[in-house]
Amino acid sequence: MDANHTANEVPVPVMNSRIVNLFENGDAQKIAQATSKVIRTSLREGSVAQKIIVPEKATDDMLDRDLDERLRIICEIEGDSPAARWVPFQTAPRGEYMFGPRFAVPMARIQTPRLQKDLDELRTYRHDLRKELSKQGIQEGLAAYDGAVFETFNRIVTDTAGNVPGAQRISGKVQWAAFSGGLTKWNLTEAMKMLPRGNAEGRFRMRNHMMVMNDVTAQDLKKLDVPEIGDENVSKVWRQGLTSDVVLGLKMLVTIKDDLVPDERIWFFPEQEFLGNAYYLTDWTQFVKIEATNIEMYSYYLGGYGIGNIAGVCRADFDLDIDS
Repeated sequence: MDANHTANEVPVPVMNSRIVNLFENGDAQKIAQATSKVIRTSLREGSVAQKIIVPEKATDDMLDRDLDERLRIICEIEGDSPAARWVPFQTAPRGEYMFGPRFAVPMARIQTPRLQKDLDELRTYRHDLRKELSKQGIQEGLAAYDGAVFETFNRIVTDTAGNVPGAQRISGKVQWAAFSGGLTKWNLTEAMKMLPRGNAEGRFRMRNHMMVMNDVTAQDLKKLDVPEIGDENVSKVWRQGLTSDVVLGLKMLVTIKDDLVPDERIWFFPEQEFLGNAYYLTDWTQFVKIEATNIEMYSYYLGGYGIGNIAGVCRADFDLDIDS
């Protein structure tokens, strides 16, 4: 065969036989080098939540030991010191008992379905079906992880009086706001005030670090005109598209997962040290078993997350049709 020929030009019987032989010889990791391209029907991406709270590798000694066998890691939250006060001379300081709150990061396992296939049926494929489905399974597992994290975010911000935009019941801080008129610079700027603004007692003040939106909502940034973002920025957007990952000084995370982050919604987060922790005991691992003429496989992950500061989650909806 000519060295310039591509995988697509390899005869079908030769390609299929090569794939099966690689499996039989235990060289499954080399299959990708011998396969052709496959037409994709959907764009997939990794975890969004793990970019907001980056997981750390945990070890057994970090696990809490309790009467049951549940796996969890206990994390500590900074103590809230009492306020200082003016006093007259010859006044002894008032005694206060020190207390440091904690929160748990429970561990759980994510598993993909067990996939089975007759090994000889792989002869009819010109791409590594095993590898493709394994990769998609892990991405579905990451979607399940994201769904759990954002469900937690939603429960936090919607815990308000009457479950309408307003102050969160525990923090007393506005963490859910709604705006009419769509995504404008004015509305976006007002939404960015939630994290820096504390509650009535001046607590829970933080700085914005990241905002998360879906790809459809991000397109509305192109609608901002010259007086709002400047002639140079408008020109750049029209020539190159949304190439910047920083908008108004915030890191911008754009996702295609509109089921996770619906249109007209933006989440705001501080640095991770003001939000929570995530850990994993077992990173994504694939189990593959070949028995006689059958192959079966599945992937699994063992990890967890915890929100230590509920005031570090803010959500803005840029329409009045609130779907919480």
